[in-house]
Amino acid sequence: MTNTQSPPLPLSPSPPLETDLRTYRPSDLESLPADFVWPRYEGLSVGNLAATMAGALGATLPGALPPLRADLLNGMLDGVRRVVLVVIDALGWEQLRWVMDNDADSPFHRLAEQGRLLPLTTVSPSTTTNVLSTIWSGFAPVQHGQLAYEMWLREWLMVVESIAFSSPHEAFKRTLMRWGFEPEKFQPIPAIGEQLAAQGVPGYALTFKEFVDSPLSRMNHRGMAEVYKYSTNSDFWVTLRRTLMEYHTAPRALFTGYLCEVDTLAHAWGPFDETGDAEIRTLGWQIEEVFLKQLPAAAREGTLLLLTADHGQLATPPSAMIPLNAHPQLYDALVIPPVGEARVPFFYIRHGHYDAVWEYLHTHLAEQFVFMSQEEVLQTGLLGPGEMYAEVPHRLGDIIGFAKGRHYLAHNLEKSAKTLGRHGGLHAQEMLVPLLALRLDG
Repeated sequence: MTNTQSPPLPLSPSPPLETDLRTYRPSDLESLPADFVWPRYEGLSVGNLAATMAGALGATLPGALPPLRADLLNGMLDGVRRVVLVVIDALGWEQLRWVMDNDADSPFHRLAEQGRLLPLTTVSPSTTTNVLSTIWSGFAPVQHGQLAYEMWLREWLMVVESIAFSSPHEAFKRTLMRWGFEPEKFQPIPAIGEQLAAQGVPGYALTFKEFVDSPLSRMNHRGMAEVYKYSTNSDFWVTLRRTLMEYHTAPRALFTGYLCEVDTLAHAWGPFDETGDAEIRTLGWQIEEVFLKQLPAAAREGTLLLLTADHGQLATPPSAMIPLNAHPQLYDALVIPPVGEARVPFFYIRHGHYDAVWEYLHTHLAEQFVFMSQEEVLQTGLLGPGEMYAEVPHRLGDIIGFAKGRHYLAHNLEKSAKTLGRHGGLHAQEMLVPLLALRLDG
């Protein structure tokens, strides 16, 4: 398999749930592009996993999103004492199905037969910092405010990348940490580890060694009894197995893990490149051979494995780039260059220029983007239900663009041209993710 923008073979027939997710539209938004997928916070999204896991473990998450729709995991939650949640960054539903359709012997076929393999939507924007903050808390983006990779933080008078909280021009240097930033106090909502710990349910987290002490991880791992790190994928599955074996006697426990390599490869080569295919095939083998087959019966009893993703990815070749410097009239009307995501730009507009910018965007970029005002985004529920965090309007911008097709808006042209896969938008390949649910004592 070589680098391609779309699955080279027709995908197997879609299950009814996928058809529902692809075709659903809120009222008054029926005209959205056909390949857009709307987030389903009411029980069909990754945002509903936290309450599902908590409920299975006899706990509650007050104020959080509801659990998954009851029929999705009907019968699988009975007698659960341990939940293992593994989030594979950027493992899109279409990408996984593409790999499975091309490999009849893929372990994912056997895993799906032993349990259930379903599509869910992610949340919006479909980007890691936003989605992980939702998964690890159960609260919607409108409640936690971790909206995008690049965010304007008025309290710090700067734009930051929201993994290490540094300037995007000096990413991953943890700039704000040197200035007194306290990650554990940044989000206005509790993490799932905190909520469960208060109810007597310990949590254990496993993440990539470079991210273990990052501000984002410190936010999302609040309350965890222990946070482990891994160096390679094989290390991940061995460590996860050992952790589960060590704490399997706990009356109730949550185990979480995060894998980033699928995302790294998809950004570099595109999601349907042979590198992604090889990585996912290898993951299937490791799940089956390294993790499951070597897990003793005592650790399997009452254990539910959930495997999902924070988002998918879409191939974005350089030909799909919209250079910001090709629109000087737009650039001059902005307070700062667009932030957010390249496929979901947040526009902060100079005083008195709103109408001119709105007209310019709809005149010159309407074929590449759908544009919404901040008010429209908030009123439609795109960022989810619940009480809005006070900083959300300040972090969202005045006008928000949602890319059509493979387009993206680029400020740093040289860097952008090297990124062949992206996410953040509402395209189905970004928004649809798998949920593999498997009872290990079945």
